[in-house]
Amino acid sequence: MDSFYQALDGFSNTAEIVDDHHYKPVPDDWLISVVDVRGSTEAIKAGRYRDINFMGAAAITSHLNLISRDLPFMFGGDGAVLLIKESMSDAATKVLQSLSCHAKEVFDLELHTGLVPVRTIRAMGRDVKMAKYLSGESPPQAMFKGGGVSLAESLVKASDHYRVAATCVFSKEDVFAGLSCRWKPVPSSTGVTLSVLVQPLALDDEKTVKQVITEFERILGQPLSNLNPINMQQARYEPFFKNLRRQLSISDVGVSKVFLMALFEVVITVPLFRFGCYKYFSRLKNYMETIPTHCDFHKYDDTLRMVINCSDQEHKALANYLEQHYEQGQLVFGISASDAAQMTCHVESLADGEHLHFIDGSDGGYAMAAQGLKKQLLAVDQA
Repeated sequence: MDSFYQALDGFSNTAEIVDDHHYKPVPDDWLISVVDVRGSTEAIKAGRYRDINFMGAAAITSHLNLISRDLPFMFGGDGAVLLIKESMSDAATKVLQSLSCHAKEVFDLELHTGLVPVRTIRAMGRDVKMAKYLSGESPPQAMFKGGGVSLAESLVKASDHYRVAATCVFSKEDVFAGLSCRWKPVPSSTGVTLSVLVQPLALDDEKTVKQVITEFERILGQPLSNLNPINMQQARYEPFFKNLRRQLSISDVGVSKVFLMALFEVVITVPLFRFGCYKYFSRLKNYMETIPTHCDFHKYDDTLRMVINCSDQEHKALANYLEQHYEQGQLVFGISASDAAQMTCHVESLADGEHLHFIDGSDGGYAMAAQGLKKQLLAVDQA
C-alpha cells in the first residue's frame, strides 16, 4: 500500500474532526471505490436492515481481505467508500463484481458498484482530502473533506460509465471472510439510539460543524467520544440456529476445510458468548471488553455521522437545535431514532487492532436519516 495514508499524522480529539490542518490531498493516482445498496429504503421498511448493514460492511471487509488491510474507508450503513491506488484497480474491479454477484445470490439485493479516479473528481471542481482519526488500539479511521467522496457516490449511482457489472470472480467465502452479525441489536442504555447526519450547506464550513459538536456535548453532558452506543453488558448473542442459518447462507457449502471451520466456529462461539462462558477465558474476556473501543460510531466525510445514545428529552433538544439552524440556512440534517444499535463485526483475530465493528442504528438508522437529509437538500435547492 502507498505510504500516503500510513504517513498521515493522526489525531484523537473528536473536537478536531473537521480541522483542515489534519487533512491532506489524496494523490491523483488514487481511485474511489463506491458500493451502494439499491432500494435500501424499501428493503429496510420490509425489515431487512440487518442484510443491508451486512452488505455495507462486506463492501469494506472484502477490499481489506482481498486487496490490502491498510485501505482507508467509510461505512455508511447501506454502502461504503474506500480509497485505493490505481495499481489496485484490477483487483478492486473483481471485488466489486463479486460483491454485486453475491449480494444478489445471497440476499436478493442489487448493488451499484464502481470506481472513480481522484483526478476526475478534481477536474469537476471538487477535492478529496483525508485525515486519520486514532482511537486507542482500534484500527485508524479515515475522515474525508473536499466534497469529492459524495460526488464519486453520485457519479456511480447516476452513470454506468463508472460502474462494474456483477460477476462471481471470488467465492462467497472469499468475499465474506471474517464478517458476522451474530449479536442482537444492542439496547440503548438511556432509552434512545440516534443515527444523526449533519451537513453544513457551505462546503468545508468548519465553524458550523464545530458548533454542532459543542452543542451536542452540552446537551448530552459529555464529550462526543464518550457517547458510544455499544455497551457489551447489554449485548446478547443470537440463538444458535439463527447464527447457523446466516453462516450457511454466506458459505460455499461442501466438505471443505474452510466450510467445516466456519461451522465449528458457530458451534463454539454461541455457548461462549450467548451464555457468558467467555468470562472464564482471559483472551475472550479482553476481546469483549475492547469491542466498544473498536467501533466506528462517529466520523466525518463532509457530513458529520454519529450513532449515539440519549434520552427522549435529549433527543428532542438535539432535534430542535438542528431544526433552528436548518431554518437559518446553515445546515441540513437527518435523524433516525430507534431503541438499539446494530453491530456488524469483522474479526481477523481477538487481539487489539485485529477486529472492527461497524455501527448503525437498528431499523436502518443511517439510511433512514439520509432520507430526511435529502429532503432538506431538495427543499434548499428549490427555494
